[in-house]
Amino acid sequence: MRALLVVGCLCVLLVAGLIAFMLLGDDSETNFKPPTPATVVKKPKPAQPVRRYPQQTVNPRNMTDEARENRIVAMNEEIDGKAVMQFGKEFHDKWYKDREQLGVERHKEMEKLWFAGRRPRGKAESIEQLEKLIEEFPDTNRAGCAAFELGHHYMRDRTLDLKQRRAKAEHYWHLTEDRYRDSLCEYNAQPAAMSKLAMATWVYRSTDPGKAKRLLEEVIEKHKGQTDHLGQPLEVTAKRMLELIK
Repeated sequence: MRALLVVGCLCVLLVAGLIAFMLLGDDSETNFKPPTPATVVKKPKPAQPVRRYPQQTVNPRNMTDEARENRIVAMNEEIDGKAVMQFGKEFHDKWYKDREQLGVERHKEMEKLWFAGRRPRGKAESIEQLEKLIEEFPDTNRAGCAAFELGHHYMRDRTLDLKQRRAKAEHYWHLTEDRYRDSLCEYNAQPAAMSKLAMATWVYRSTDPGKAKRLLEEVIEKHKGQTDHLGQPLEVTAKRMLELIK
């Protein structure tokens, strides 16, 4: 009898242990932690392109005539191109196009002629330099600038009488329109448009007022937004001149 009781107790304990194991189970699943996801490595963003044209910090309209002139002259000291970007994106492009066309050394020769011939106006040595530039580099952007300046040189050439001065100036100012219509000078000044103003002012105002008016009206209509080499709006100057012509 005692043996049966012992066996019965063992069976009860065995069943109780089995039930407890089934209820509690292995806690490895309940405490399971999912693996930490792998860190996603972000690809670096491509570097932004370097600005080719730095923002112009000085507005030429806010500068004195002397300051603008000195700024252009100073460019000659850095003729390798470091200074040219400050005079406008479009001018910068044409300046480099001339250099690619001619090669660095020939381009330097042309620019030296330009700076040697710009000033003083009306002097034989200045005229000689710019005429040489047009002769040796006729198919360049800079030749258009030289033709515009030659018109002013001849208007101030006191070795010629007034009729001769006007004829010479008119020839070169017409040349800017006929051959160098797309040329640009410092500050994106267009010599062809400036030449129209110059002819109306210095040539036709006295010899043919009607033609002078037509040229000024053309400047107002076709060259809105353009400025001269001093940063002054061409249409404003043209309107002022129209008021002076009777």
